Amino acid sequence: MSLRDKSAVVTGGSRGLGLGLVEALVAHGARVTVVARSAAALDSVRARLGVATISADVTDETAAHRILEASCAHTSWR
Repeated sequence: MSLRDKSAVVTGGSRGLGLGLVEALVAHGARVTVVARSAAALDSVRARLGVATISADVTDETAAHRILEASCAHTSWR
């Protein structure tokens, strides 16, 4: 299965297992939006991997809606 031009949202993607998943998705050509709480960590991931980033706490329902809206804007999801 090819991931080229597929879209993915990874929560907790600024470090650890989440970051590893982001790296793998990018390596396989996916368009990735990374969500994490730390803006500084996200800046580093964005600069290194060229992904879209959103600083948010995914446990907050309002933030979850914002993440979905922003993700749709960065991808072809509509």
